[in-house]
Amino acid sequence: MSQNISLYGSHNGGIAFKHNNRYRVIEIERFTSKKNLGLVQYRLCINPKFVLEEMLRYINKEFDIFPKFDTCVYANSDVIYGENKFHFEKFINADNYINCLHHRAHAAGTFYQSPFKEAIIISFDGGGSDGFFNFYTANRKDSVTEVKRINLDLGFAYMIFGHYLKPISFESDLNVGNLVYSGKLMGLCGYGVARPEWIPHFKEFYLKKPEGPTYRDFIKELGDKIGITFDTQNRIDGQEALDISATSQAVFEEIFFENVTPFVEENPGLPICITGGCGLNVVCNTKTKERFGREVFVAPNSSDCGLALGQLLDFERPEEQVDATYAGLPVLDQYTQYELIENKWSEEYNVVKAANILSKGSIVGVIRGDSEHGPRALGNRSILCNPAIPNMKDILNEKVKKREWFRPFAPVVRLEDVEKYFHWKGESRFMSFYSLVKDEWKEQLKAITHVDGTARVQTVTREQNEYLYDLLTEFNKINNFGVLLNTSFNVNGKPLINTYKDALYMLNNSGLDFLFTEKYIIHTHYHV
Repeated sequence: MSQNISLYGSHNGGIAFKHNNRYRVIEIERFTSKKNLGLVQYRLCINPKFVLEEMLRYINKEFDIFPKFDTCVYANSDVIYGENKFHFEKFINADNYINCLHHRAHAAGTFYQSPFKEAIIISFDGGGSDGFFNFYTANRKDSVTEVKRINLDLGFAYMIFGHYLKPISFESDLNVGNLVYSGKLMGLCGYGVARPEWIPHFKEFYLKKPEGPTYRDFIKELGDKIGITFDTQNRIDGQEALDISATSQAVFEEIFFENVTPFVEENPGLPICITGGCGLNVVCNTKTKERFGREVFVAPNSSDCGLALGQLLDFERPEEQVDATYAGLPVLDQYTQYELIENKWSEEYNVVKAANILSKGSIVGVIRGDSEHGPRALGNRSILCNPAIPNMKDILNEKVKKREWFRPFAPVVRLEDVEKYFHWKGESRFMSFYSLVKDEWKEQLKAITHVDGTARVQTVTREQNEYLYDLLTEFNKINNFGVLLNTSFNVNGKPLINTYKDALYMLNNSGLDFLFTEKYIIHTHYHV
């Protein structure tokens, strides 16, 4: 059996490979505990040469992957360290090397994770080696075929407003802000109103494709037309900030549908895959599903973190659907669980006790099994709590997550229960869509209900995650509702945690009350 490996080296980089007939991905940020890292371009490791060597050493040791590969697929893979540049072939020994295209990897990665035998694919983001906004057709017999490229960068235009709005934490380095602003803007826009008189000017700004140094001229021109000064020294606050985010979101969607609709209509009946960094925009994803009345699939790793896997899937072209939900790292210090119970109160994990702890209002960090592959916690690196506890959203944002007040939290619910609480039918495994919370549950589920009455719901079955499913089942028996608040087990500016050491640090230095692992329930202060 051939053994192949994939390396993507820019921001959100990673290495993908197959082990025991299962795809695995080691994301650089999870390995280093430094968010959005890569080996080249911006957001670099301090010593990328050392990090790459250690990642490969870890893969060979933990997964018994031999150091010689049949094929290495790659992109953005040269390693820059100081004044020296190391070609990746110095580190990865293979018989063949294949350079990959950015959006094609996005498209293939999402398609092969989808349940579809045939689909159309929309891939769009801030740009890569093959453009910004691309359309594809795909089937499992003939792979992925590019249909069209549009020279339009919706990613940068959407992101840049975060640099000028005071409610959003300021990143002095735009190379960092570029990777974090968009998610924050998506949460903020629900508080604002799209102003009709602004829309033509925002649309003109988007269509000018602002990027690089030109964006300053274009955003100044936009500000002059709407009567607002975009200045990082005096950032915009109040209702104007909220309405800027809402207007930008509305224009983002308008331009998206103007370009996408003809392509969708030319391919009647086919399901739709959406990918690229802009595929994380759950509002646009949901409206796509509603507008076209078709199945829409968005992978949990549609951002650049999924490119290593996408490159490999494009090369190997698996015939069956690939489930990469938990394709990430196991707990890196998994053989040190004894440290979890040393000098602390702990007992063996019991799902009934765990559900009771959550029922009483405790905030719990979960670290178990293999990590989620992608930016969203889906039960293995999660913070869980009871969404019916008063002020829980504010408590989490301020004392645990240490992030902006407006950021929403997502609910997780068993698949068979989703229609009881939400206006949603079917699966929503990856928090890729929003649904309206039913009126009779909005008050009780206040902590997961956004200001606009929506929630980015996650559904789960026992087959997908037995640990989380059983916890929801017991929680429902105690409380007569089966919804938990689920957010990522990290703190602002950090990726999902991947060591017990970091989990214990959060337990001791944040508002967390308990830590749940596969085997233990841990608390530093008292017995339940």
